[in-house]
Amino acid sequence: MDGNRRISLVVVAALLALFALLVAACYPPVPPGDDFAVRWARQMSGPTNEDEIDGVAAAPDGSVFVTGKFEQRTSLGGVTLVSAGRADIPLARFSPFGAPLWVERFGGAGEDNFFDIDADANGAVATGWFEGDVAFGTPHAVSAGASDCVVAAIANDGSTRWLRTFGGPYRDGCNEVSIAADGTIVTSIDTEGGWTPPGLAPIPHLAASDTVLIALAPDGRTRWMRRVGGTGPQRGKSIAVAPDGSIAFGGDTSGAFTIGGGNRPVAGAARDAWMSSWNRAGALQWVKTWGGPGDDIVKGVAATSDSVFAVGYFTGTVHIDGATLVAGANAALAVVRFAPNGTRVWATSVNADLPFAGAEIVTAPDGGILFGGPNWPGTRFGQPNRPSRPVEDANDGAAWLAHYRPDGTVGFATTIPGTANARPGEIARAGQRVYLDITLRGPRNAVNGTPLPALGADASVWSFDLANMMNAPEVRPR
Repeated sequence: MDGNRRISLVVVAALLALFALLVAACYPPVPPGDDFAVRWARQMSGPTNEDEIDGVAAAPDGSVFVTGKFEQRTSLGGVTLVSAGRADIPLARFSPFGAPLWVERFGGAGEDNFFDIDADANGAVATGWFEGDVAFGTPHAVSAGASDCVVAAIANDGSTRWLRTFGGPYRDGCNEVSIAADGTIVTSIDTEGGWTPPGLAPIPHLAASDTVLIALAPDGRTRWMRRVGGTGPQRGKSIAVAPDGSIAFGGDTSGAFTIGGGNRPVAGAARDAWMSSWNRAGALQWVKTWGGPGDDIVKGVAATSDSVFAVGYFTGTVHIDGATLVAGANAALAVVRFAPNGTRVWATSVNADLPFAGAEIVTAPDGGILFGGPNWPGTRFGQPNRPSRPVEDANDGAAWLAHYRPDGTVGFATTIPGTANARPGEIARAGQRVYLDITLRGPRNAVNGTPLPALGADASVWSFDLANMMNAPEVRPR
């Protein structure tokens, strides 16, 4: 991005921020009868099927950061981005009202991707991988091998505050990221080895991969690392930090694995899910595993002062700390609440006539969780000791948003209006505002009557108000 455009966008951002303060009190309330208020949506659209929003982060002021990858060229926030190589990184910040505050592009000759992002009052932290020589704003990084993990701290004006990379001579990449209340940054790197992470023994070159849990200080200095290894591939797929600084970390394993210095057997036949909790100093507090005849994973986690929630797909019949869940013929979603000491509080499932592929989750204002998914035929939401609840499809959408209360009952599970061919993914929340990444296909998607035609598989971020949805009746007419 050239200097004049960047200066113009910074000026625009300042004016929009002032405007937001002036009109916040006049922002129209959600009408009492409108229990699903879609405020706005912004699209990332290009000629390929590779436009992805892999990270969505809600800042305390209600603005939202989005990032991911694109190939060739794409348009985001009114700015056309052109890739310098196979795939580049888009990064943008939108105001609570959907106005673009700034748009950036990072990338080099190879494939580069930010897989996740989190935000606090200081800005955002994004994690992913990069290949070769890449400029992340002013800082440059050169990968040690085919690809390296990158952790980038982004200021509120879009500049890069600091940059850290990790990796060896083979393929490495960071996945999810979460910022603790004290500014500690937690992420994980899936690595093929051949290097020595700070504070750990050397990791030999691996046929598949191990995963390493990483805690960084607010300035990017490494505080500690913890390795999860095994004979088969290990993947870290979900991270959340509780108010006390403890860390919920989930993923999957192929075969028995070693975590926190102990060996853990698994029950399944393919990939098995694991869920772990660590204290702020990096000591393992507990770990749970489950698996069926196919692949199983913990794809989304959320942590509060009294709960650790896990959501991920599973196959067949699985046993989670004494609870039995049955997927049936297709992969279903396991939805589990643990106490901070690892005791299962409840476990249930979301089932459908087609397979689910996991879900990202975020805490809800009442201490429960929110997540989205595709509106497959027969979608029904399990509840502990209560009948399962079908998705409310009065909005005639191809995607849904669901709320589980802390006691495991369904607050709402309703389709999203305007999603004619859409699949939700990343999710973030600031107060009563929820932001959801939705992949769009075809010409028929729309927000509040405005079409969002997709050139291929286009990425988008949608903004919702929860004000009336959280108080919706438990059963609504279909």
